[in-house]
Formats: sequence, C-alpha cells, structure tokens
Amino acid sequence: MTVIVLEAQLSKSELDVLKKIVELNRDVDFGELARVTSLSEEGLSSIVELLKSKGIVEVAEKSILIAKTSEEGLSYLEALPEEKVAKFIQEHGGSASIEEIRKFLGEFVASIGISWAVRRGWIRIERGVAKFQSFVPLTKHREILALFANGKEVDESIRNSDVFQELVKRKLINISVTKQRIVKLAIPYQEALKLVMQKPVASKLTHEMIASGNWKNYVFKAYNLEALPPLIYPGKRHFFKDFVDMIRDVMEDLGFEEVKDDYIIPELWNFDILFQAQDHPSRDIHDILVVDGYADLSMYSDVVERTRRVHEVGGFCGSTGWRYKWSYEKASKLILRSHTTAVTARYLIGRKPPARLYTIARVFRRDNPDPRHSPEFTNFDGVIMEKDFNFRKLLGLLAQILRSIGIEKFKFKPAYFPFTEPSVEGYGYVPGYGWIEVFGAGMFRPEVLEILGVDAPVGAWGMGVERLAMVVYGIDDIRLLFSRDVEFTRSFPYTKRFYVR
Repeated sequence: MTVIVLEAQLSKSELDVLKKIVELNRDVDFGELARVTSLSEEGLSSIVELLKSKGIVEVAEKSILIAKTSEEGLSYLEALPEEKVAKFIQEHGGSASIEEIRKFLGEFVASIGISWAVRRGWIRIERGVAKFQSFVPLTKHREILALFANGKEVDESIRNSDVFQELVKRKLINISVTKQRIVKLAIPYQEALKLVMQKPVASKLTHEMIASGNWKNYVFKAYNLEALPPLIYPGKRHFFKDFVDMIRDVMEDLGFEEVKDDYIIPELWNFDILFQAQDHPSRDIHDILVVDGYADLSMYSDVVERTRRVHEVGGFCGSTGWRYKWSYEKASKLILRSHTTAVTARYLIGRKPPARLYTIARVFRRDNPDPRHSPEFTNFDGVIMEKDFNFRKLLGLLAQILRSIGIEKFKFKPAYFPFTEPSVEGYGYVPGYGWIEVFGAGMFRPEVLEILGVDAPVGAWGMGVERLAMVVYGIDDIRLLFSRDVEFTRSFPYTKRFYVR
C-alpha cells in the first residue's frame, strides 16, 4: 500500500505537472503529458521521477505494435497483383498465356500475381496457359493497406487476423515495436486534489520575489547545513591520451624525433629487414593479420637485395645467414603491422649517426583479450644510433625513460629476440598484481645493421603503452584503460609530469 504524507513539499514544476494529471483524471501517455505541460520529455521525466519518489504517481511501460504500409503495399491500394492477374484472364475469355500476362502487367507484378492466384485457387496453369477458376475481391486486404498508409498502432483484433498476418509476411506492411510510458496517480484522486491546492516550495528567496511580493505564494525549504556541496567535474583530457602525450614530451626532452608510417605494410618492413626468417613461427597466419594484396618493392631494390643476400648467405657481416631460398613474393605480402620496430628500423635505412627516433602507434596481432593482452594495442618503439653506443648505455637510457614517466619499481631480465643481441626484457610492478612485462629491448644484430645500411651500433626497444599505463596507474586489467564507465574515468587524477633524470 502506498503511503503519502499530505504535507509533502512540492516545487512549482512538480505542482504544475500534478495539476495536469489531476485535470485529465486518467492514465496519460508520457508524450501527451509533455505536450499539455509544454515541457520537453527530458524535463518532464525528471519531474515525474520526483513525484514517483514521493509516492504520488506511478509510471508503467507497455509495448505498442506500430504498422505502416510499405511502398509496394501502397501501390496495391487499387488492386493486389493476384486480383490484377485474375481480372486480366477473366477479361480475356478465361485463359491467357503466361507471356501475355507478363507483357501486360510487367514481370514483377505478374510473377507475384500468378503465384498468389494459383495459391488462392483462382487460376490453374496448364502448359504455359493460365485458366480462370474463380475470383473473390480482396476488399479486406486493401482496407487494411489503406488503414496503415500513414502508420499507426495496431488494434488487437486486426493484429491477430489472418489477413494482417499475410500482409506482414508479404512485406506489404512493416511492423515495429515501440515502448509507451504511462503516468497515473498512485494516490486517491481526492488526496491529489488537496496536494495541488498547497503552495509550491522554493529553495531560495530571489530579488524578483521580494520586488513583486510573489514570495507570499511560496513555502521556503529549510536550509540543511550538513548537506555536501554538489560535485563539479571540469572538462579534461582522457587520462590515457594524456599519458601518451606525456611519453612524447619525455622523448622530445631526450632529443628524440617522432616518426610515423602506415598501418598496412609489406612483410619486408615488419620481418625481413629485422632478419626474421620467412619460416619463423611469428610470421604464421595464426599470429599476424594478413591483408589481401602485395606491395610494389621495386623502388627499394637495394634494400631488397641486401635483405635477400643476408638471409640466404649472410653478407659481409660475418653471418652465415639462414641458408634458404628467400622469397620476394612473401616479403611483399601486405599485413597489418604487428610491432612498430618496423617503423623505426625502416627510418634508419641509409642514415648516418647520430640518430634518435621513436614512434607511438597502434599495432595488431591475433591475441585473445584478457587482463594483459589485446588484439589491438599501442606500441612505443625507439632506436638510438651513435658511434660509441653500447648495451650498458641502452639499459641506462631505458631506466631514465621509465623513471621519467613515473615508474620507479622495475627490473631487467635477459631475453631473446630474433633481431637483437644481447637482448633484455623489462618488468614493472603493479601493487596487488605483481610484476608485469612492459618492454623488450636490445642491440640490433650485425645482420640487421647490414640490411639497413648503417655502420654504427643501434640500440632498440619496444614498449606496450597500455602496460606502462597499468604500472603507472596501478591498474590490474588492460581493458579498464578503455572503459566506458564515466565515473571510473573521472576518478583518475591529471597525469603527473616528471622531469627527465
């Protein structure tokens, strides 16, 4: 049972809406109530919710079936195809060839009409000739088509009729379901009358009220000195976007130049120039995303030749190569890049030291989404080429970058990568989750340097930006970085900027 306090305080807007409901004295559609109150449905919705919370009104939802005659159905208001076919045959002595019917009515109408006329038993077909049997005008069909010409709610009696169901099945009438909200009183009508007679409640006394004397018509709400002020959320950039830009700032402070390339690249850039054999498991279609088509590599003939030679026999760097027949066709196959070392390495081709390059871009792999993996993620790759550069300096640079983006707790671990030697993996610590791998790095192998045409040591790394953000923000699930939960996103502070050390 609904209990209502008759002394309930209602604002002017609540009273205005309640008065209209009382005046109508019936269950009222939400749209109609919006019209008679001159309110938008959004504005009315908040007021109705207030009245509902005070037990004064109820809101019910019901599904409404709306039907509208299709364009094809509108063309049959005078006669349906089967009616046209039956009349044509009847007017031509009771029989007519299929070709005659098609010529007179057109292929589309004739085909439909003949099929339905046969189904209704109006005609029979013998050796390409249609013969008249009987005919009953489809008056009810045409009445229903005309009834829903402009679209309207379907009455229950019509909805269940065979004629209506047939027209829907033939797509001569299209149907859709819409939700209708109904507002009705939750209290007795006499109690509602008493409520609308009371003075509206105002939360503050304004200058206009005093000047006009209108303040006498209001009851003023008492101040709640313990109430908290409203939360204000100023506009700000998404924290992950801000984090990516912070990495860019760090790299520019370290003198690095940002480079970019396309998402779709040939395998040559993604694998071959990095001395990954063409039968390497990471090049299997189960790990990469293949695009239909091949790239024209003719303008890179010198790089292609160096790549072929180093893969097959080893070249001038002292390597023995992979000792197999290198395939130009496979190298030119298009794929979605699986890492951005393909970008930084390509930009090193033919460069003279020193060079400091980095890129931050999306990459794509065949991975199942889980707390630490995603089929599409952001890579932060960098290369540094200097005459006296070595592995020890690379570790120092990586430690400097990690501290500069706010990761203080990290560790290095020996690793293997096809295109670097020595190689290292880096791990960052997520409180409550543990150590998580955030990058791989190392010194480019001599084979890679020869393919690229450079004559100085090159240090390289690849970092997963989402994993870096997990460590910095203490997030235990990579998918939370792209959450649609506004409250979750608001909870993040502005990205802290660290000085490069």
